[in-house]
Formats: sequence, C-alpha cells, structure tokens
Amino acid sequence: MNNISWRHHYIPEFYLKGFTNQNGKFKVFDVTRQSFIKNGKEFSPESYFYEVEGNTVATDNGPDDFIEKRYGDIDNTVAKVFNRIKNSSSETRFDLTEMDMPALQFFASVLFWRLPTNYDEIKRIINEKELHELGLFIRSRETNEIVQDVQTEMKIRANPNFFKATKLVLPFITYQRLLSCRTPLTIQTFPKELPSICSDNPVIFNGADSPDIYYDDLILPLTKTLVFIRGKKLRQDVMNTIKIDIDLIVLKQAQKYVSCTDAKYIEMLNKYYASNYTSVTELKAKVFQSLIEQ
Repeated sequence: MNNISWRHHYIPEFYLKGFTNQNGKFKVFDVTRQSFIKNGKEFSPESYFYEVEGNTVATDNGPDDFIEKRYGDIDNTVAKVFNRIKNSSSETRFDLTEMDMPALQFFASVLFWRLPTNYDEIKRIINEKELHELGLFIRSRETNEIVQDVQTEMKIRANPNFFKATKLVLPFITYQRLLSCRTPLTIQTFPKELPSICSDNPVIFNGADSPDIYYDDLILPLTKTLVFIRGKKLRQDVMNTIKIDIDLIVLKQAQKYVSCTDAKYIEMLNKYYASNYTSVTELKAKVFQSLIEQ
C-alpha cells in the first residue's frame, strides 16, 4: 500500500507519445497565461496532463489506486491497437481487426469521461440519475434484498470515492449505445509536415453540450498524422488543409494545457482563428461539414 502511484494521467502517456517530436518531447502552452511554460522548454509526456492522486480512493486500510490500475489495463490494451495503426498504412486498412474499431470508440469514451473538463457533467449525472441507472443497488445485510434508503444514497453520492468510480464506469454503463450505432468509422491520414499538437480536451463533437459518446459524429486525433472519424459518410474530396482546422479546435477546446512541438504554430493558429472565425461553434460546424456528408 505504500507504493501506490500518484501521477495519474487523464491523457494517457501512450496517447501523448503520438504528438511528440523526434526526441519524444513537446513544449507545453499554458492556456490561462497564454504563454509557454519555462520559455518553451521541452517536456516528456510523463510530465504533464495528470492529476496528483486523481484516482486514489480512501479505504479502511489506507489509500488505494485500484482505479488507476484499471485505467492502466485499458490503456495497455488500446496502446497495442495504436501501435499497430502507427506501424501500418491505409493500404492495409491499418491492419485493424473487427474488434479494433469498437475498441477505439470505447477508448474515446474512456478518454472523454477521464478529462477534467467533463467533471461537472459527471457530477450532474450523479445528482440526477438513480443509483440503479449507474448499475448500483443498496441491499439489506440481513436479507440481501434490494432496498431504498435515501440517506444512504445521499452519503454515497457525496463520497469523493463515488465520483472517481463513476468516472471509470460511465463508458461501460453507456456501452450499449455503441451496439446500436451503425455509423461508419474512418481513419484519415494527413501529411506529416505540420507540427504536432494535443491538449487536455482532444475529443471533438459538433456543438452538443451533452454529446452521445457512442452515437454522435466524432473526431479524435490519434497521432500527429492520423485522425479517427465517426460520421455517416466521409467526403471523397477532403482537403489536407482541414487538419489545420482540426488542430485549431484542439487548441480552442483546451482548458489548461496544450502540447505542441513548435511554438510558432500556436501563434499561427490563433491568428488564423481571429481572421476566419467568430466562435468555436462556427469552426466545428465547418470542420464536420468538410469531412462528413450531411
């Protein structure tokens, strides 16, 4: 118990490695201060996009990081899919199996609920949904029958451990939506000339405040050059320049940190936004219309 982890990444390290330079590092832009940390010093993926003991829970035997270990199991499984994608090409359909695409969608859901920017939505769900809707039931110790106990429910909802557990299980609770979704999935390749960029909020939906994670159209950059897209029909005439707009969304959605391999790229993106868009909603609409036939 004394050797539990404390650096808990909400953006997994394996994912961040897809947005580093040749040295496996990136610069970190502070969104609030609008400047690069330590004058543009390069950092490893281990150094940012984490919370201290963000997934540690309190137990009668002391702190426990079993939630973080479960995230580690998920990350290790999906990382193998990512490695296969990065080491293949579109000509071989990235060597993906029938199970890999659902795995990528599941990862997008896990990542979405893992992000601090979505914590308020998790709290709303906890407050509004019945415990049984979250897969939980209160049972009598004497009879093992399901009982209703308002006070116990309130204590459960208020417990910080419950929030952390809900964050982990939400992708599993909502997974049934994926089974009924027939929307095509595509991995789009873009040229490698642009700098790499990622942020603390890389999952892109088109305008919905409470998106249906397994159903709504989705854009998720996988690496510097590869973008995962869920949409009815990908346009055949996708321009490579749309990658700049996708990178711009990643930047403008950020809450705290953005990683980038070239400091000048952030400046360029901000100038481009100021000259072409009046809102992020407008930007998203343009990107989805450019990628997906409506």
